[in-house]
Amino acid sequence: MRKPWFQFCLREWKLILCDYRIVTILLGGPFFYALIFGGVYWQGRAKHVPIVIVDQDHSHLSREITTALDASENLQVAGWINSTDDFLPLVRREDAYACVVFPPRFESDVLTGKKPRVGVVFDASNILVNGSTLIAIRSVVTTYQVGLSRERLEAVGMSPSAARVAAMPLESATRQLFNPTSNYGYYILMGLVCIALQSVTRIGCGIAITKDSVVQWSRSFPGRGIDYLQILVSKVFATALLVLPIAAVALALPFVLFGAPFRGSFPVLLLALPLFVLIQIGFGYGYAALCRSPVISTQLHLFMSVVLFSLSGFTWPYYAMPAWLRAVAWFTPLFHMNCLVRKLAIVGAPSYALFPHLLSLVALCAVAIVWGFWAVRKLMNENPAAGIPE
Repeated sequence: MRKPWFQFCLREWKLILCDYRIVTILLGGPFFYALIFGGVYWQGRAKHVPIVIVDQDHSHLSREITTALDASENLQVAGWINSTDDFLPLVRREDAYACVVFPPRFESDVLTGKKPRVGVVFDASNILVNGSTLIAIRSVVTTYQVGLSRERLEAVGMSPSAARVAAMPLESATRQLFNPTSNYGYYILMGLVCIALQSVTRIGCGIAITKDSVVQWSRSFPGRGIDYLQILVSKVFATALLVLPIAAVALALPFVLFGAPFRGSFPVLLLALPLFVLIQIGFGYGYAALCRSPVISTQLHLFMSVVLFSLSGFTWPYYAMPAWLRAVAWFTPLFHMNCLVRKLAIVGAPSYALFPHLLSLVALCAVAIVWGFWAVRKLMNENPAAGIPE
C-alpha cells in the first residue's frame, strides 16, 4: 500500500522540481520574502533622520541640547539655518525632515524659571516618518533636564523652590507641515493607486502578448513583412492609448473624490504618468517572455507586488532601509512614481526637486522598451498560431 503513495509523491516532486518557475516561487519565495521584509524592517524604527537647527539664542544651553539631539541614534543634525523659512526648501529636496527652534533668550528664561518652549517644525507628509522623528526629538528635549542641577541654579541666585521648577523637563511646541491633521488617507491612497496601476497593467499586457503570434500578424496584414520594432511600437502605442486615460482618472480620484490635496504641478504629473505606464507595458511583456505562460506571469506579478510596495517607501521610510535595499529600490519604477506623486501632491515640491526621479523613470523606460522588444520577438515566434480572433 505504501509503494503507490510513494510513487505518487515522487511523481509530484518531479513535476514541481523539474520546473524552475515553480521551484522559484514555491520554494524560493519564503526565503525571498523573509530577506526583503527583514531587510526593510530590521532596524525597527527610522534612524539617523536628518534635522536642522534654528538657534536664535546661541547659548551654551542650546548648544548642549543640539549636541544631545545629534547624539541620539534616531536623529542626525544636518546643519543650521537662519529661520524656519529656510526649512521648506530642504523638506522638498528631502535634505531634512524636522527643524528644532531655540527661541531668543532661551537660556536666560530657563535660568529665571520662565520655562520657554523648544519649537519643532516637521514634515507631516509621511506619517511613518514624522511620528518616529517627533518622538525622538521630544524624548531628547523632555528628558534633558536642561543640564542644570538645582545646586547650579541656586548658585546663580535662584531660590530653592524656583530651582526645583526650573530643573523640570523642558517642553516643546510642535507645528506640522503639509498634513496638519495627520490624515492617513492623504498619505496612503496615492501609493495604493500606483501599486494597483502597476499590477493591472503588467498582468494585462502579459496576457495580451501571449495571445499573439507571427502567424496571426501575417494573417491580419498579408503581404507585410515581419518588423518586430514596428510590432512593438504598435502594441505599446495602442495599449498606452487604452491605459493612460484610465490611469489618469484613477490617479485623480484621491484628489477629486476623496479630498486629498494637490499642491504641485499638474504638467509634471502628466509627464511622469506616461513614463510610468510605458515602463509597466514593457515590463509586462518582459515578465511574460520569461515565464512563457500567462498564468505563471500573472502569479509572478502578484508575487512581486508586495515586495515592490515595501520598497517603494510608502510602508517604511526609504532612508531607514539598509544601503543595499535603498540601491535596489532606486531601480524600481514604483519607488520613483510614489515619490513623485507624494512630493507633488502633499509637499508641493518644485520641478527641480523632482528631476532625479523623472530622470530615473526615463532611464527605466528605455530599459523597459529594450526588454519589451526582446519579449515581443521571442513570444511572437514561440506562440501558437491560434490567438487573436479575426
